[in-house]
Amino acid sequence: MASLVKIYQVSGFYLKGKTKIPLFMECRGVKETDVLEKVYSEIGSRHKVKRENILISKKDGIKEISIDNAKTLQFIDIDSDDFKLNQ
Repeated sequence: MASLVKIYQVSGFYLKGKTKIPLFMECRGVKETDVLEKVYSEIGSRHKVKRENILISKKDGIKEISIDNAKTLQFIDIDSDDFKLNQ
């Protein structure tokens, strides 16, 4: 059985010193936990921020979005048909 890959929109902020810096990312993953791990990895690597300083709201921090609502260039070129299973 093939698993479906979804696109998630992640918003929150991270702390760099005493400054709150807003965070907005779109990632693809099978589950929300996969996307959360990707965000921690990317932000920590790019900005040298520890995971405890990356804050994402549990309520509305991670949302599943459709391919048509994606704003990242990585997902704009993908057709909606590419995300459907051929049976």
